[in-house]
Amino acid sequence: MSAQNKRSSMTLYVNSNDPFCHRVRMILAEKDINADIIDVEKENKLEELYELNPYGGVPTLMTKDLIVYEPSIIFEYLEERFPYPPLLSVFPLERAQARMLCKKIDTEWMPLLVNALNADDENIKQANKIALLKTLFSLIHTLNRQPYLLGEEFTIVDCSMAIILYNLPKLDVRLPEKAMPLIKYAKRLFERESFRKSIRHERRE
Repeated sequence: MSAQNKRSSMTLYVNSNDPFCHRVRMILAEKDINADIIDVEKENKLEELYELNPYGGVPTLMTKDLIVYEPSIIFEYLEERFPYPPLLSVFPLERAQARMLCKKIDTEWMPLLVNALNADDENIKQANKIALLKTLFSLIHTLNRQPYLLGEEFTIVDCSMAIILYNLPKLDVRLPEKAMPLIKYAKRLFERESFRKSIRHERRE
């Protein structure tokens, strides 16, 4: 089977409102991997999803050879199977740093975003929003001296940050001028073709 055919024989089950799903779509676009995208809510595919993933969660990636779920495991699978362009450094120390920061984003920062977007209680929504903004503002010093969070190269960490920053307008957040390094960083991320492709898919949905 050709590489192109292998890249086309994937199906990604998502919820279009889930930021982790959006990140996987961006990773696929960054690596130029073709996949059929199924929104389980809109296409009434929940039963089908549970047949593939015993936890019934998204994102879930189905390939010819196996079914992969959990966002971080999907990324590791795609990074190893399609190593170019890399989203992790070739150096073990830098790879470990990226993985640790991804873990922090997934367990601390992304939940703040999800809670701020989805909480019914206004106090909970505001508390998560404020905590998220404090986290983002803490990155300004780093972004003032380098283009991406881990240095000169775009990594999986920046994929995660692109999704967080993209959702800020949904929280009625407009970054102030003092956050200019963060604003310029967001602009760099949003100008990437992979991010534009992920947004085009979202708008088609």
